Amino acid sequence: MPLAVEASDLLLASTSIKQEAGQMTVELWGDRLPSGYLEDLLVVLKNEQGKLVTAYAPSIKGGYNPTLRAVKLKPRFADKEQKNEQLMLSVAQGDWRAASEFRVLDFSDGKKIEEIFSSADNMGLVTKAQIKDAKLEVTLKDGQNSATNLPEEFVKEKPLGRLYYGGLYALTPHDVDGDGQEELFGTQQLVMGKQNVADVGAVWRLQEDGSWKNSAFTIMTVTPTPASNTVNDGCSIVGAAGKLGEILPRRIVVPGGEATYPIFVSERVELQNDVNKLLAEECSEYLERFYKGQADMAFKVMNKDERILSIQLISGKTSFIHHHINLDPATGQKIGLEKVLNTKDKDLLPLLRLLCTNKNIVLEEKLPAEWYIEGKNLFLMQRICGKDEVAGFDLGNLHKFLLDKKWLKTDWSVSK
Repeated sequence: MPLAVEASDLLLASTSIKQEAGQMTVELWGDRLPSGYLEDLLVVLKNEQGKLVTAYAPSIKGGYNPTLRAVKLKPRFADKEQKNEQLMLSVAQGDWRAASEFRVLDFSDGKKIEEIFSSADNMGLVTKAQIKDAKLEVTLKDGQNSATNLPEEFVKEKPLGRLYYGGLYALTPHDVDGDGQEELFGTQQLVMGKQNVADVGAVWRLQEDGSWKNSAFTIMTVTPTPASNTVNDGCSIVGAAGKLGEILPRRIVVPGGEATYPIFVSERVELQNDVNKLLAEECSEYLERFYKGQADMAFKVMNKDERILSIQLISGKTSFIHHHINLDPATGQKIGLEKVLNTKDKDLLPLLRLLCTNKNIVLEEKLPAEWYIEGKNLFLMQRICGKDEVAGFDLGNLHKFLLDKKWLKTDWSVSK
């Protein structure tokens, strides 16, 4: 059967944006081929009554894992406040390691939809990159040149491979100065083979004439990490019924700081929206600390099967705090520890005290607020004297208190 016949029109993503005419719903429709590749993308704008207002085919040929986000990037003119929000569309071009295609659409003129962040902008700022004499030499599109020393791990083995510098890897909107106009934090990766060599970051601000002004240029080299280090790695979440979704990293680099935060993508549009709303709420405090220059940010997926998705948020500079998000990847709902253990059983705390090997943790009156599951172990965490103290417990030893024996199952189908 021809692929064109197998493909079908599907709702791929949705969100809402504010327009002068009122709150609008934006939907992304397209065809999904048997390989999972999406094509024939169409953005549809509907009013509050669900009536079609306009439609637009973006200049993205296709890809994977699309997301939509409302942004407010147009300048606030002195004589008129800009009430219209714009739409940021992201379509990945491979797995979580690959670059994405980003566009920003403006619906102010319903008869002429405008891509104010275009395919040319999506190519990023790097026009040339090479490694020469143990230095990373980068040329930007405005003519700026930079030479940065590389970590020894990159130059001790020769010959070095060719550097690849495709389009933007990540694009994050944020109102830097609080004036009501958001800027875009763009990050472009320089990659050699499968190894990221450096991140090139800049802040993009839309001008009144429709051009983009770039500032805060940053070139941050990356020290190679072993495969066992999964900090800031994306992943697939796979259960017995198949793939539930994916975690994708979004990265920001600025002078003196870096932040990587997670987003969730799924073929189930409502689930994708619910989980991303939760992730945005949980990440907001740590991203705000990053924007203020107070702390860097990272994340790590601790568990990723159909029972529970556990994500650890990491914030700090020289010392770090950790916060854990535990949710049901099938429903998008947060999971409290009381959904795993019978926390009302008076024998639970005495057993935990007996099994606990970290004597700094206090388990006298109540359970710690921070916890996560990794493999077949439950970990409890407390912040004591400015340090995060962790204690691990084999779930098998807690079988008497488990509310569901699924927590003892170890043969879940998971993959990176």
